Order: sequence, then C-alpha cells, then structure tokens
Amino acid sequence: MKVTILGAGGWGALVGACLSSVGADVTLLFRRQEHVDEINRNGGLIIQTVEGERIIPVQATTQPQNVTKADLLIVAVKNHDTAFALDSVKHIKVGAVASVQNGLGHAERFRQWYKREPILRMVSRISGSLLDYGRVTRGENDFPTWIGDADHGVTPLVEEVVQMFNANQLPCESSNDIDGVEWCKLTWWTPLSIAAVLARLPSTEFMKSKEFAYLMVMITRDIVKVANHVGVEIRDYPTIEVMDRVTGSIEEGILNVIRHGQEWEERGGKGYKQAMLLDVERTRRTEIEDTGGYIWHLAKKHNIEIPYLDFGCRVVRAFDERVG
Repeated sequence: MKVTILGAGGWGALVGACLSSVGADVTLLFRRQEHVDEINRNGGLIIQTVEGERIIPVQATTQPQNVTKADLLIVAVKNHDTAFALDSVKHIKVGAVASVQNGLGHAERFRQWYKREPILRMVSRISGSLLDYGRVTRGENDFPTWIGDADHGVTPLVEEVVQMFNANQLPCESSNDIDGVEWCKLTWWTPLSIAAVLARLPSTEFMKSKEFAYLMVMITRDIVKVANHVGVEIRDYPTIEVMDRVTGSIEEGILNVIRHGQEWEERGGKGYKQAMLLDVERTRRTEIEDTGGYIWHLAKKHNIEIPYLDFGCRVVRAFDERVG
C-alpha cells in the first residue's frame, strides 16, 4: 500500500516508519527540512525505546509536489492547520483519506476536499514524540489504535489498514462505532491535556497528585454530562478508561486517576508530556477549540453548567491569545 502521512510529527513519523518496515510504501511529509536532512544522513528515522534505539529507512520530504499518488493519505496535522495542509496536497490522487486528529467532526470537514473518497477515522493511543531532528521516542508498545469508516463502519479497506498496523506490532482493531471511540478518547484526553498545561509537568507526575486528579475527575464529569445530554453514551475502551471517574464517588475517582498514573509510569510512560503542554511551552497555538472547546460550545448551546471544563478551557485560551 502506498501511504502518505501529512503532518509527520511524533505520531506520524513513528507510525510511518513502522509501516514502512513491514513493506508499505510510505512517504512522510515534514514541515522542517532539518528532519528530512537528518533522516537521509542517518539512513532512516531513529526510534528510541526503553530497550534502545533502531533506525528504520523511510522516505521523507517537505515538498508535497513530490507526491502524486497515495492509496491512503493519513492526516496528522493539528486541527487548525487542516485547511492549509489539505490545500497543499489537493493535487495528489488519493484512494482514501484518514484523520488521526484529536476532536470530533472531521469526516464532515474532510468532505470539502474529498467528495467521493472513503474517509477513515483513526483513534490512536500510540505515543510518539519528536526528540530531535530525525529522532522520535516510542512509549508504550501495547496501546491500541481503532479504525473505522466514518460512513460505512468496517469495510475491506479498514480491515486492510488494521492488518498493516498489526503486522508491525502496532496494536489495532476495526470499529463499527468509531464515533463512540472518538467521544471516549476526547473525554479522556481533554482533562489530561488541561491538567498538563496547568501543572507544567509530565503526565504521570501530575496524575499522581491528589489535587490534579480531583480536577481531572471534575472535568471528566462535566464532559460526560454534556455527552449524555446530546444522546451520546460514554463507555470505556482499553487504555482510555474514564467511567471509573464518574460512576463512583469523587474520592474513588481521584484514587483511580492516581492508579492510572502509576500504571502508566510502570509501562514506560514516565516523562511523557501531553501535546497541548508542548504547544504552550513552544508558544504555539493549542487544539483546545477543536477538543475541549467543542464540548464547551455544546454545553453553552444547551445551557449546561460545566464549571470545571469552563475554567480549563479559559486558561488554555489565555495561552493561545499570546500566539494570536
């Protein structure tokens, strides 16, 4: 399969290299030439894990015009970069397009560019972070990705992509309810990201704090309140468990957040920073409007009280104001 990954950040570069190692014809589209130069200099992308390092050969470029065809275009850019990024590759003959972006509503948005092509949604818990030019770190090896067709559920194409992921030990499964998985991921990810910005700490560190765990529990409860009001039933998926924050007492929820932080650290997640925190540290615009802000707007539309989510969104927006 000929795969182009648009937005080769930590996740895109890691996944692209892994797919390349099992025979896929992968091209990584970077924004910075330094990444491409370093990959070419080293003979591939350097992937760092707790076991050590390995180099995986993979094609990389900063020039979209160098790509003319792709069986699958995976879009991994930040939400606010979507329009510019898709305009830059509209010349590419695409068989199907997949979004692995955070948030909801991507399938409808993508139809502006792809009227007839299948649109896949990927919800991924693969943790890859750029360490330096041409170098990424891979965290937990056992965190899954879910893939589904936004319009048709599980199709032969979905199964083919799932098989390609699993071939390189990137745990992956197909889903007939990709919208439900997206909602669960957003419910899990938003409190984590807001707390990361406030704490300015790696994820497992603030998750083990009783006070930040409390904040995560309360933001989660705000989000689930909105979801239930608009007819969405939140349920757990492996590694994105949120229901133990809302079904028992607040104190039980706090203990569960702390436990998840400890378990994540034991699986190799120590030191991992949320993307939203990295954006703030690098004075870049965050994805708050397309994630927690999406829920925030739903709550305002339906007159639902969400004090903790409201506070968190406003704090992150204040950082975004510096960027303009």
